[in-house]
Amino acid sequence: MIQKAEEFMIESFEYGNLPAVIASGMIRHLIQTREYILQLTEDSRRDTTALELAALLHGIERAYRKTARYKKELMEKCHEERSAVIAEKFMKKRKFPKSVTKKTISLIEKHEEAPTKESKILRDADNLSFLENTLPIWFETRLWMGENRKEIIEDCRKRVDEKFGQIKSKKGKEIAKRFHKKWNTWLSQKEI
Repeated sequence: MIQKAEEFMIESFEYGNLPAVIASGMIRHLIQTREYILQLTEDSRRDTTALELAALLHGIERAYRKTARYKKELMEKCHEERSAVIAEKFMKKRKFPKSVTKKTISLIEKHEEAPTKESKILRDADNLSFLENTLPIWFETRLWMGENRKEIIEDCRKRVDEKFGQIKSKKGKEIAKRFHKKWNTWLSQKEI
């Protein structure tokens, strides 16, 4: 199941309408979110299948943003709902077990607000993946687009602090500390 979901996710981004650099960044983010799920749950005996599937599919809607299907079916929904709709259609088409599909969709729908223990794990993994790789691309893209350097730096600092603050697990905080420090140092160097 997990391999099928990963293949679906990669194909969705590679053959979508996104620029290659954005598509490859999203693929890396989603795969890395799954890797963090495995790190954050390695000491538990829980079945991580739904969490791993949710990690791979929680941002799938971004692969469909410039398609007719997206505009017709998904425009009025929020990010989490759009990804859940696409993930559910994929999982039903592939005949994934109903219980796994239901749990995965629930995790995707709740990954931002994270009201449950498992959705908190997904949010932690998502934020760790963001903190590990996304900031420099985000910074450089905004700079290239002509935004004010000082405002970008200030906004990036807020984003790093926000993502770091959303991570609740002890293990997640330990992993995130190095990224938090790294990006604050990096942003200080960008001020020069």
